[in-house]
Amino acid sequence: MVYGLAHLGKSLFWYSSEILFAYFLTEYVGLSASRMGMVLAAGFLVSALIDIAMGVGLRRWLAAPGSASRMQLLGAVLCSVALALVFLGAMIPAEARFLYALGAGVTFRFAFAAYDIPQNALMALATRDADSRFRVASTRIWFSGAATLIVAAAVGPVIGMRGNAGGSWLLLGLTGLFALVAISSAWLLFRLLGDAEAVVTPKQHPSPRGSSLPADFWWLLFVMFVTSMFTPAFSKLEPYYATYVLRSAWWGGIVILLMATGIFAGQPLWVHLCRRMSFGAVMLIAAVTQIVALLVFWLTGASAPAIAAAAAFAFGLGNGGVGMVQWAAFSASVTRLGPDRAGLSYGLFAATGKAALAAGGLLLAAALVRVDLRGTDGLDLITVMMAISLAGAISCVIAAIGLHAWAGRAGTRVPL
Repeated sequence: MVYGLAHLGKSLFWYSSEILFAYFLTEYVGLSASRMGMVLAAGFLVSALIDIAMGVGLRRWLAAPGSASRMQLLGAVLCSVALALVFLGAMIPAEARFLYALGAGVTFRFAFAAYDIPQNALMALATRDADSRFRVASTRIWFSGAATLIVAAAVGPVIGMRGNAGGSWLLLGLTGLFALVAISSAWLLFRLLGDAEAVVTPKQHPSPRGSSLPADFWWLLFVMFVTSMFTPAFSKLEPYYATYVLRSAWWGGIVILLMATGIFAGQPLWVHLCRRMSFGAVMLIAAVTQIVALLVFWLTGASAPAIAAAAAFAFGLGNGGVGMVQWAAFSASVTRLGPDRAGLSYGLFAATGKAALAAGGLLLAAALVRVDLRGTDGLDLITVMMAISLAGAISCVIAAIGLHAWAGRAGTRVPL
């Protein structure tokens, strides 16, 4: 539970960037879509390098729960300051906003890496068996969904206050509340684990290196890449969908709130299935759920907001299942490598996601440049939302089949 609360604090920052940054940069700061893409991509690419550097350079700090929890507390403080700097961007003189946004964005990504990697490593360092990793992974996704719900609740007011100076103060006020949650929960986790040693032990054989890493490790890196590059398009474009298609801050808020609800509401189901089926099979079910939901959204999103909201809930449901499997399976893989590889493994995992998010940001910017937001009754925007996210869901189907096949050949008792 304490880990879940700490993850809630971190996720409030993450989903603030995932859901609000693109919209904030274009509608509040006044950047063009192409410059918005440059800001997002630069931040993610720098963050990817930082993730790998931290995984290597701070290996000793990331080999035991106590030191890792201390580092994530420091990251929580740094991240709180950095997010406030980002949202001050709308108050900077117009001619300096692009360079300021670049600098503030990179600062935020650096601070988030110090917060993110040690907290992720605790999934392997502080769990004893597969069932405990199921519970921690599910708890993590549940609180991620709760964070998405909290941030999504701000979407309507942020859209409604577009063009009003009060919108920036609203975002800064939210940052203060998020900082309180983040720092206090990180401190609780540090108090719980401050003197703890790693409960996982190295295998009797040397940790595999390079190409000798197991196939599931690489499959899960692939999952991280595709879910980071394609899946976030739905939530990032949702504020535009609310503004230019629904033309309703209320319905826009309902759609994204139901998507967030789906992420955590399905966690008991996914844990139940993971105890009875392979990880690959559960991921397949979750990815197919996403595909069906996206197709329904595409067919009804412009004309039937209630059905679109239901489809968003189903998309969130599948998204939560893929995320739960992804993190539980990766933690199992890292555990087999031993605690000395935890920092580097999670650094590589996070860096893969950040590089994919950079690519996704550029893809999103390129799509927005070509979309007439005010024309064709919003059909172009809905098609972009569906198509990019659909690419991620289809890729997860392929990865799920690969994970299931690998587990059968490896004969492992850990369900992958």
